[in-house]
Amino acid sequence: MTAIDTNPSPREATTETIRAEYGLSVPDTAEAIVGNAHAILPVIAEEADEIERLARLSPRAERVMRAAGVFEMGFPAHRGGVEATLAQQVEVTALIAAVDASAGWNVGVLNAGGYYAGRLGDEAYAELYPTRDMPTSGAFHPRGRAERVDGGYLVTGEWNWGSGSYTAEHIVGGAEVFENGEPVTGAHGKQMHLGLWLPRPSIEVSHNWQTLGVRGSGSTSYSITEPAFVPAGHAFDREALDNGDADPLNKSVHVSHFALTGVVLGVARHAVQLAGDFVRARLGSADAAKIDAATRQALGEAMGEVDFAYAGVREVARLTDEVLWTPGLALTPVQRTRMTAANAVAANALRRSMNLCMEIASASYILDVNPIQRVLRDGMSALAHAGTRRTHLGTYAAAALNNPQNGYTIPDDVSNDGGARVRESR
Repeated sequence: MTAIDTNPSPREATTETIRAEYGLSVPDTAEAIVGNAHAILPVIAEEADEIERLARLSPRAERVMRAAGVFEMGFPAHRGGVEATLAQQVEVTALIAAVDASAGWNVGVLNAGGYYAGRLGDEAYAELYPTRDMPTSGAFHPRGRAERVDGGYLVTGEWNWGSGSYTAEHIVGGAEVFENGEPVTGAHGKQMHLGLWLPRPSIEVSHNWQTLGVRGSGSTSYSITEPAFVPAGHAFDREALDNGDADPLNKSVHVSHFALTGVVLGVARHAVQLAGDFVRARLGSADAAKIDAATRQALGEAMGEVDFAYAGVREVARLTDEVLWTPGLALTPVQRTRMTAANAVAANALRRSMNLCMEIASASYILDVNPIQRVLRDGMSALAHAGTRRTHLGTYAAAALNNPQNGYTIPDDVSNDGGARVRESR
């Protein structure tokens, strides 16, 4: 294990120069960042092989992505951030993931840094974020230990799944809080769980990210073995209660990783694109009727999986955004678990579409020269993430059973406008 580089992001050119070279806008609005995301897709495609080889973002990809502002969508408006909607965040993540899953994964994870930063007090924010171009990664499992002392915490721990930590300027680690060796109880009645900005010189990185796919996420483990002091202001409650009066993106701690749903969508889209290209190459200039019916059906099913997964996630994002951007309104348990379940539903679509694409590509998908192989490896690896687990659907069902006034489906949920319209029409 070695100490993580305290300056992981050498800037070979000024941000202004990079933006001029690639035709990027200043990322001072969410719309500008969405436009920039489209503009950098050719760079992501060119850098995809190098990203996979390095098992992290390549220097060029990192510079261009930072200049585009794609890691800044989660910063709150009161800190000067663009405060992008969930719909915009998942769209940008999916757009980039459809070119390279690893690059998209970095977008989905590093954007959560803006959410974390939004929970800091004024003094700590000014100290840690002199600019919003400060990508921040975070890992919360397994949880470390934070012993409460005068002015802060002494922190130790070993954290896995540290996606984006090679690119990050700041690294956050989750830890359970103790005082005088005894657990400290948090707002939920369970042991307090904090996210803490870890001191960079104390972090040791394991360089253990050798994987089947999504290699460029750089999700290495890291640790702090000797207790390191973290000021009390450099921490936030990872399991804070929902608050309808908070900034939109900080009304619920569960919102911060919704953008990762875009990785699943993007990979599924990429697989279908390659499968369609494979069929078109076989077809040549002939009519589609020349392709056997089974192949046409498999492609159509895969296309349908992706289209309807995109449509469903977009609608859940829209409905969630309506609540988040309505002052004083908090997510209901059904709305919150529906938002979380969106990733699991998209993951089911990815599983089905990958199987169909393998059927279409036949034995050729195992070949290194076939680009669909990497996409399938990326898809399998994305499906290993906790957010894709079907257990989230069970939690969604439990919320509906415990809150019958919300119904079981969006058309029956009177807490959103869709439900209201449907009920009025009865």
